[in-house]
Amino acid sequence: MKKVDADASLERLLGLLEGHNSNLRDLLLAKTEPEFIVATEGAIERAMKKIENGSKEYSTFSEPGLSHLLADFLSLMGWHATAETNNNGHVDVVVECAFGRHWRYLGECKLHKGYQYHVDGCEQLLGYCSGREPRAFCMDFIDTADAFKKMKKLRADMDKQRPLKQKAAGADHNILGAFLTSHEHDSGAVVEILHLGCSVPKP
Repeated sequence: MKKVDADASLERLLGLLEGHNSNLRDLLLAKTEPEFIVATEGAIERAMKKIENGSKEYSTFSEPGLSHLLADFLSLMGWHATAETNNNGHVDVVVECAFGRHWRYLGECKLHKGYQYHVDGCEQLLGYCSGREPRAFCMDFIDTADAFKKMKKLRADMDKQRPLKQKAAGADHNILGAFLTSHEHDSGAVVEILHLGCSVPKP
């Protein structure tokens, strides 16, 4: 039997992933938590685009339904992702590395209902964080076509109000329409929140 070069097989696998699932390739190559975060955010963006492309079918989904859909897409891409509805109706999303690392990315998902509802979700999210997580995400599912406009207003409102011990004005993120804020956590650490808007306009 011909001996297979393990390094060559791995290189071929990574080459295939580069063309078909580059986010999973990045996850497999991640050696640090920041690299895990970058790979995971790439997968979240890809999942958002899939949901937006199918918005005609998904726009009737409930808040838990959309959140489970996001988790399912992430799981199909190679992550271990779960979504559970908590007592106040928001949906908790836990995204973990499926390859032996103990990194996790916590999230909160809900239908967009304005500034205060979003901030309430962020507060719940920070409550789940231990302070060891450098970043978490809060995603609004927006049922109108002007998602970027709504996210811009949300950012302006947060910069003005500085809720939840927000330390500075929001920062740009490479995902279109998204932004980052930094918050002082009860543990004394600083936790970043990535704010995302996924457009699922009703037909």
